[in-house]
Amino acid sequence: MIKDKTRVIGILGTAKNTGKTTTLNFLLEWLNRKGINVGLTSIGYDGEDIDNITGLPKPRIFIQKENIIATAEQCLLSIEDKKVIEIMEKTTVYNALGEIILGKGLRKGLVVLAGPNKGRDLQIIIHQLKQQKVEIILVDGALNRMLPLIYCDALILATGASRNTDIDLLVDETESITRTFNLPLRQKAKISNQEILSYQKKIMVLKQDRPIKKLDDYSLLSERTLNNLIDVINDEDFEEIYIPGIIQDLILKKIAKDYSKLFQGKTILINNPIFLLVGSRDIRHLKDLIEKISNSGISIKTLYNLPILAVTINPFYPKYSRLRKDSYEMGWIDGYQLYYKMKSKIFIPVINIMGEESNKLLTVIKRFLKNTID
Repeated sequence: MIKDKTRVIGILGTAKNTGKTTTLNFLLEWLNRKGINVGLTSIGYDGEDIDNITGLPKPRIFIQKENIIATAEQCLLSIEDKKVIEIMEKTTVYNALGEIILGKGLRKGLVVLAGPNKGRDLQIIIHQLKQQKVEIILVDGALNRMLPLIYCDALILATGASRNTDIDLLVDETESITRTFNLPLRQKAKISNQEILSYQKKIMVLKQDRPIKKLDDYSLLSERTLNNLIDVINDEDFEEIYIPGIIQDLILKKIAKDYSKLFQGKTILINNPIFLLVGSRDIRHLKDLIEKISNSGISIKTLYNLPILAVTINPFYPKYSRLRKDSYEMGWIDGYQLYYKMKSKIFIPVINIMGEESNKLLTVIKRFLKNTID
């Protein structure tokens, strides 16, 4: 059996105008120079010429010859230069802008990406892009629609002043995100990860080499589900609890506050760190909650690792204009201060994507892709 060497990298933007598209274009240009076959898609809609909220110009996605894109049919029809893309095949996956189509770049040109909105649909699109023999797939994503990114192999986090002009708060949030993605993996056990996944997608209470109980719930989102879980584990000697879906931070807080003795010495298993982030109402404090749970003697581990390779930062933000009502102008925070405060708290490479050091991102990507492109 030939191992699939295609790598899928998601570009996770925390807000509009944080440098996500700039990061994607930067990587795309380098990959094209290296002669690496690239596939492109997005979670939902991105790549518009003008930001539809601020009215400020936005960088569009600039493809090269031979690049393969997956985007909605309406986006292909809207491309001004019809000779940029050759339509290859339909996918049977739809979004609000129509069926998603695979297209091949015939020459350099600007495109708009509007890909799948759902995880399963992204999985289908990734599979179809792999059938085109691409070596790298770049997925344009965003914090408010990040759940489908569980099907990526790694992420680059793009954040900046557009997310928050308060540097300290922005650094706190970024630290919390990166720490969440760095949760420990579940190591070898008598019941393997694959065995856990082979069961129906339900919350499971596990002991040694077998599941003891299965609940009818997929996610831990309400006190009702938590109470059902408590009823089960009060009557069972258990070691692990597997939550395959989203876990709301309010429920984790309640576990830490009211049930820490019951859960002490036990492990809460999650499928992927994204499920914790999606369930958090305050991402900035998620790291503190995880630390509090850990200090209570409760472990949180993941079945899958989804590493953040680097954090790209952008000091630019759309600044509300006091002179012209309902309009914006270009604004910047102190990029030097942002970089050094971020670097002091983040344990992975921090790169100002708009600065001269942007080439450092290539070192990070080369390391990750080593087994693919060497």
